[in-house]
Amino acid sequence: MNQTDKDEWAQVQALFESLVDLAPAARETGLAKANAPEKITHKVRELLASTDMVGILDGRAPELGGLESRAPAASLTAGQTIGLFTIERLLGRGGMGEVYLAHRTSADFDQAVALKLLRIEAAEQGHLFARERRMLARLDHPGIARLIDGGIAPDGRPYMAMDYVDGQPIDAWCRDHAADLGTRLAKVRAICDAVSYAHANLVIHRDLKPSNILVDRNGNIRLLDFGIAKLLDEAAALPATTQALMTPDYAAPEQLEGDDATVATDVYALGVILYELVAGVGPWRREGNSVPAIIRRVLYEDPALPSAAAKRDGAPIAAAKITGDLDAIILKAMRRDPASRYRSVADLSDDLGRHLDIKPVKAREGSTRYMAGRFVRRYRWAVGASVTALLALLVGAGGIAWQARQTAIERDIAMAEARRSESINRMLTLMFRDTAASDKGENATVRQMLDQTATQLVASVDTSVKSATLVTTLSDLYVNMEDMAAADGLLRRAVEKGIGKGDPVATAQINLRLASTAAALGRNDEIAGLLDSAEPIFRSDPARFPGELVEVTSARAQLARRSGDTMGAIRMLTGILPEVDKVYAENHRDQLTIYNNLLVYMIEANQLDAMPAIFARADAVVKRTGQEQSGAGLSLAQLKGLRLLKLNQPEQAERIFTDLVARRRTTFGRSAGLAVELTQLSRAKIALGKYAEAKAALLEARPIALENLGPTAIPTLVIGISLAEAMAETGDLAGANKVLNEVSPLVDPMPKTAAPVGLLARARAVLLFKQGKRDQAMAELDRAQAVFKGLGPAGATFLSSLPKLRSRITEGG
Repeated sequence: MNQTDKDEWAQVQALFESLVDLAPAARETGLAKANAPEKITHKVRELLASTDMVGILDGRAPELGGLESRAPAASLTAGQTIGLFTIERLLGRGGMGEVYLAHRTSADFDQAVALKLLRIEAAEQGHLFARERRMLARLDHPGIARLIDGGIAPDGRPYMAMDYVDGQPIDAWCRDHAADLGTRLAKVRAICDAVSYAHANLVIHRDLKPSNILVDRNGNIRLLDFGIAKLLDEAAALPATTQALMTPDYAAPEQLEGDDATVATDVYALGVILYELVAGVGPWRREGNSVPAIIRRVLYEDPALPSAAAKRDGAPIAAAKITGDLDAIILKAMRRDPASRYRSVADLSDDLGRHLDIKPVKAREGSTRYMAGRFVRRYRWAVGASVTALLALLVGAGGIAWQARQTAIERDIAMAEARRSESINRMLTLMFRDTAASDKGENATVRQMLDQTATQLVASVDTSVKSATLVTTLSDLYVNMEDMAAADGLLRRAVEKGIGKGDPVATAQINLRLASTAAALGRNDEIAGLLDSAEPIFRSDPARFPGELVEVTSARAQLARRSGDTMGAIRMLTGILPEVDKVYAENHRDQLTIYNNLLVYMIEANQLDAMPAIFARADAVVKRTGQEQSGAGLSLAQLKGLRLLKLNQPEQAERIFTDLVARRRTTFGRSAGLAVELTQLSRAKIALGKYAEAKAALLEARPIALENLGPTAIPTLVIGISLAEAMAETGDLAGANKVLNEVSPLVDPMPKTAAPVGLLARARAVLLFKQGKRDQAMAELDRAQAVFKGLGPAGATFLSSLPKLRSRITEGG
């Protein structure tokens, strides 16, 4: 029975709850009187059957000690012999079989076994029992209870003897041993290893749950009960009568809908088990909930974050230790769509290993796109009007904050609204950042929503102050996504239309942002005029515009740095640090940006000894605000790698940049930051003589930089020059020449003291040397040396790279 919708589940739940407490005969009478459709009746029968199952084989797991308290009736007595085994006592009784503790005594050993045989009243299911025995016979793994023997009991029932595991269910073991997070994750990885082995032998378990996973006295995991397992190579699925054997709490949505189980089914169950082990509660069961309620929740609701579920008294693991990677890993394993889960149990285990090793986890890849896609699918009707909806959200985020700044009396309210606006901005940034790739078909992607909103915004709004606030809010969102070109285009269209022209403050806000985008896109000649226009407005009321004044100083520092006055830029930023910490106390992103810029200038000025004190201040903010994976946090780590390059420690720098590239790609995708970090990685590899690897990094970086920054931006030019040099070093002379021909017209007009001019000369020197033109190569190398010397301290690192190249050219090696 497939695709039970919400209305049908409501009927199932109502009918089930009216019958569940009745005797079997009364249930049948009630079903007949209900006169429900066959689909509803069939599902209710399955659920009623599942609630009757108890024990370690099927249905819900009993509480510790529950088996003894129920004292189920046994069909065998103590001392009775079955084959070579003597019965000791009944262990449990489930929907299809009974399990006894038995032992086999011989002259040289005494072996305890769990002896399972078919219940008398389940004789018609003998083919399923035999099937389980065949499957177990093919599995030989230390984490799976072994099949020891099998045969036919005197009363004609088939039996099998398996390893007897003297242990506890994994959840009870973790609870009784107060297991820490590392131990719990290690146990789950051990389960994954056993399940992965079963999958490799074409067996899906289909009923993974804590009561089927025991931890023995030595702390080893043992997987039990393949009673409803399925062979992957079977052509036919199990009969419908077995569907109720699974446990709803751990069953995947496709199982509950009656679809075929796959490897992804076991991945899902392991995700639920992992959820329960770290949060202390399962994702679906609530006190007093019926089975239909649980199933409806599995099919139609999203689970709470495990870290959120752990925010309660008595949780086994602190929520802070779950937040982030483990949330992502568990929810990826539990995704409703099987194709969106981990492809294999081994992949799930590998991601847990990456988390334990403090490496970027693969669950983060595409997680935002997945969630945004679910948002779009769930609210498809709203996405049809997405531009209007997003405009309304921006009005709420930006307009309220603007109104709150109108008087000094409301300044405290303004700060609260600014924090709220910042939160909305962050949420939107995360939602949009990973959805830049276009989908085909009727559904617009979230990034398309953003671009459509920007276009419609300028076309439809008036020129009022509120409209200006919408423009600046949306431009800030583009900046957060590291799409400076889009932010610049939006702001310029707004200026052309005259948005905000009637209010000096609105105009100053737009000009300040235009100065920032001009700087990012390499239009240095525009920056000073835009700042000169905006700054007097902000200076007229410093108490009202402290943040804007910090931004102006930061922009002027950047302009000074680009004009060659790096030390002046450092003095400017160092002088405003107390104001930065005060103004941005509630805005760590901008606070970290100032620290980042200061550290960049220190790198360029070769003030390496002064950097650790600034790193310490910035690291304190990162740690306090949990920004290790944010753009600012990654940029600070990048600067630590650059400092190591400056200190001639390329091996350590290479390790930092390799990790950073992986983290940046996972979190931000094809962003400008990724292009920059790939470039820094290539610098470390070039210093180590790994030219082919450097070339590969730069080949990835260049199109990303062209896409995000444009062809004339300094980082884009540097990437192109570096790529040409790496191509020449690897013997790709035609490719190197082609790239240099593309870059040279953009670099040659620059001031002769600009760093890209020196880098271009060095790249030409390498290409000419590889072409056998040693005299011309030496002339270009001399030109590069003159440029780098003219840079002062900023050119020290570049100069250090030249003696080795000069020696190669001289010696012809």
